[in-house]
Amino acid sequence: MFLVNFEYFEGSKPLIIPHRGGSNIVPENTKHGLEFITKEGFTHFETDLRMSKDGEIFLHHDDSFDRTTDVKGKVKDFNWNDISKINAGFQFYKQKGLNNMQTSFIRLADALEFNKDLKFNLDLKQSGMAAHIAEIIFSLKAEKRVLVSSFSPKRLDEFLNVTKGKIISSGTFRENAIAKFLPKKVRSLKVQALQSPYNWKGLQIHSKKLWEFCKLNNLQLHIWTVNTTEKFQHCLDIGCDGVITDEPIMLRNYLNSKS
Repeated sequence: MFLVNFEYFEGSKPLIIPHRGGSNIVPENTKHGLEFITKEGFTHFETDLRMSKDGEIFLHHDDSFDRTTDVKGKVKDFNWNDISKINAGFQFYKQKGLNNMQTSFIRLADALEFNKDLKFNLDLKQSGMAAHIAEIIFSLKAEKRVLVSSFSPKRLDEFLNVTKGKIISSGTFRENAIAKFLPKKVRSLKVQALQSPYNWKGLQIHSKKLWEFCKLNNLQLHIWTVNTTEKFQHCLDIGCDGVITDEPIMLRNYLNSKS
């Protein structure tokens, strides 16, 4: 059996994982965000993956460009050459009054090469990308610093089938439901982590039971999206291995103030 490498989980706990690069501070899933994380010395980067019309895998959350850029349209209708010319941070900069600033989208391969020490949480936002993503990761020998996630069981299973478990992954909605609602016991799971929402549709998910379930099943527990020191402290009190946050500087400062 292939032994999964757990290097991704190494670092001071709890890991502070900038959500989409720290999207309250920099435009999400952009080259600017990657530069920010690198400059600030964070060890991890949570990001989302989409595929262009011509098959390029790049960092982006939505199925369209409407919310974050000055371009309208579905991602699937654009070739990478056109996507690469879009100001990926247009709406963010506009809201901040930084109307002359620009940043670009970045392909997965370029992001992995930009900072070879950075660890990536890659959230699959559409089906049909698994084989291509795996090829990129393996070709760049980046499997030790990548965790692949999705809240969709279909997308994650597609990836697990392609990679045969050679790249670590985190649980979907399915594994979260098992941890939250079923009796706490050892279960046969194909993932190495559980990424759980702090709250989901009004229901608090993060709990002592969740933490105990993860420890019983040898899973790392990462909570998202934690954007206040109050919620962060609650995560510290109950237990977690990492938090995914839009406010990485604030949480890092808070953690340092307690040490």
